[in-house]
Order: sequence, then structure tokens, then C-alpha cells
Amino acid sequence: MSRSCFLKPGELYFGGGDVRVETLLGPCVSIVLWFPEAAKGGMCHFQLPGLRRVSEHARDLDGRYGVDAWVWLKQQMRVHALRLEQAQVKLFGGARSLSKPGSNLRTDIGAQNIAFVENLMAELGVQVAGRDLGGEGCRFLRFELASGEVWVRRGAALSIEPLEALQ
Repeated sequence: MSRSCFLKPGELYFGGGDVRVETLLGPCVSIVLWFPEAAKGGMCHFQLPGLRRVSEHARDLDGRYGVDAWVWLKQQMRVHALRLEQAQVKLFGGARSLSKPGSNLRTDIGAQNIAFVENLMAELGVQVAGRDLGGEGCRFLRFELASGEVWVRRGAALSIEPLEALQ
């Protein structure tokens, strides 16, 4: 039986074995890395792209920011003697779950997160093996470290229509 690990916003996981990593995403984004030859992988759950700049060796990383979450994932690759080019990379999340349709990028956190992670992967020259980004609602994500399989279950967006005045 697998051991389960549920990631809350800002949390990160890296390892191998019979572990199931799960999370619930709205506008947040998860980067999932799977190294088939080593049977190891990692996942982050970040809330905002982040404008902070950190050194590659920073110890005070904040997983709520995509910039820091990516630095942490890179550190874990080094610790486990793995290289990014060995990984299957998958991206999830960035939904519009509480904002109105037609929101601009400045107010749509999900769109900002998607732009960040897509630009990051393009800058690194990473071929993304799978993605489920954008849209509306939430995603329940399950990553099986024993096999590298990822499952996604979608939920509906919350309505934010104005309430009628009470009589």
C-alpha cells in the first residue's frame, strides 16, 4: 500500500518508492518531475510566480513562489544526482477559479502562473511531456512515484455572481 503525502500551497516533495503525492490546485500551479531510470520524482505547489530573486544556494526558499519552488526542485535534482534532461516534466493548474471570465492578466493569478511556468520551461529548453493548464475550476492531482503516472480530476469553478439584495 502506498504512503500518501498531500501538498498544501507552498509545499514541495521529492523522493521515490511507493509514495502517492496529491494536491488540489485552483490558480496555483504544480510542476511534476519524473525520472524513469531512477524511479524518483518531485512536485511543487506554488501560488504566485514571485518576483524575488534568490541565489541558487539559498536555504530560505519559500515554496509559495514559483521562482523559489523551481530553485528547490533543482537543488533536489543535484542532491539525487539527476539531470533535468533525464526528466519527464508535466505542468498542471493555473485555473480561473474565483475571478470573472475576461479578467486581464494583472488580476488573473492563474494566467500569471501559467505565463511564468511556460516561460521558464521555454528558457530552459525543456520539452514538456504533458500539461493541463488554464480553464476554470479546480484540479485534484495524484502523482504515483512508483510508476510516474499522474492523474487529474477536475472540479467546477465557484460562481462569484453578485448576490441579490435581501428583502
